[in-house]
Amino acid sequence: MRNKPLVISVAALILLLAAYWFLTSGGLGGKKDDSTADGTSEDAIKLTDIDSTTIMHLKYSLATGENFSFKYTVYGWKVEGDEDFPLDSTYIEEMVKALCSVTSERLLTSDRSTFSSYGLDPAAVKVEMTDSKGNSYAYNIGDKHPTTSKFYFNVEGSNDVYTVPTSVGRVFNYQTLASMMKLPSFPSASPSTTSALTIETNGVINEIVRMPEGDSSCYTKDYKWFLKTQDGLRPLSEDKMTALMSTFESMGLQSGVDCSSDPAVLEKYGLNNGHKITVSYESASRGAVTETFYIGKGADGKTYARIGGSDVIGTIVNTFDYFTFDYETYKAQDFFKLTLDTVNSMTIKLDGATYTIDISRTTEKASDGKDKVTEVYTINGTELSADAVVSFFNAMRNTTTEGTSSGSPEGSPYLEISFSRNTDNYKQMTLSLWKYDSSFYISKFADNTLLVNKLDVQKIVDSLQKAVTSTVK
Repeated sequence: MRNKPLVISVAALILLLAAYWFLTSGGLGGKKDDSTADGTSEDAIKLTDIDSTTIMHLKYSLATGENFSFKYTVYGWKVEGDEDFPLDSTYIEEMVKALCSVTSERLLTSDRSTFSSYGLDPAAVKVEMTDSKGNSYAYNIGDKHPTTSKFYFNVEGSNDVYTVPTSVGRVFNYQTLASMMKLPSFPSASPSTTSALTIETNGVINEIVRMPEGDSSCYTKDYKWFLKTQDGLRPLSEDKMTALMSTFESMGLQSGVDCSSDPAVLEKYGLNNGHKITVSYESASRGAVTETFYIGKGADGKTYARIGGSDVIGTIVNTFDYFTFDYETYKAQDFFKLTLDTVNSMTIKLDGATYTIDISRTTEKASDGKDKVTEVYTINGTELSADAVVSFFNAMRNTTTEGTSSGSPEGSPYLEISFSRNTDNYKQMTLSLWKYDSSFYISKFADNTLLVNKLDVQKIVDSLQKAVTSTVK
């Protein structure tokens, strides 16, 4: 009887294997894997099986009363009766494709009296297609299932209600023709490719130009953007103009809302008296181009846009006020933008002491044939460390401001630096700093009166003191 435990173990193993086979083959409710290679269950009910390339007409109506009708032409899908409408035919292609291959994994009922509870009486969407041979196919799409997100579906003429994939109902979720428009692209002008920009609002025109090499009427070549005025060019903030042009470059219509050039329609969207923006830029594919677009504020408070030459009207992300140009907002308000190569000498007054740093330059040919400029910095004839003087100068250039000042400085400046320059314009310029309160100083330079953090002023003073004491032995 020594082999009895072994016999029992073998018998138990056989029983377990038999039970596994019984369950996986469908016995006692066991379910085998009936999925096909494409992931569709073999038990799925095929409701439609149509060659989508044969469909020539599609029309559908919504329970809310909207009706849509489309036909296929040699130019793609068009709105029936209005072939010039800027339809994005990919929307119709998706509808046709979705309806031509509909499967369901569940028949819910064959009782027509229950249709209203599924959104099928009346149907949320009634669809009809006609193929190239004149065959018609009609379907009803109901509500979305509250938990599975599948839609209720009925083949016209039958009493059966099925659940079908979300995509079948979702592709008909367009309430207006405008929501199916092909949306035009905005000008693709980048900050570096733009040459001119005009913003016109209520008859007021602001003409802006970009000059990559700067302009001689300005004290520094660092400024590239200028507002044209009767008095000449006024420099604009590089950062703010770059941000504005980057917005233009990435702009796009969110959704279409209308298609018309009728003045009454434009007035509805605020496009007859909003912003008119014209931008000239260099396109990589088209060369020099000039394009215009319009921004309006509708009666509903939303922001709308239209591209010049197009009747398509759509919504955008940015607010109407974002495009309002105000010089005070965009003007250059930098603390200091001089470049050291334009300076011949600096006379500095600090706490009753006066220092004058002179700069002499010699030019010689380098081994590569280019001119090499050597600068020597002296104070009272004593040579200073070039690195220390450059660091002092950069401390001023790297200083940022905290905004404009509404107050007027009083008394003598805490720090005053006068620059004698080798330029045709702005030969003499002065930077002045006054103590304002415990946290800020008021600075005046190039017609700007600004607030500067006292910690930044201390960095300038520290680097100045190092420079004037850094004599070269």
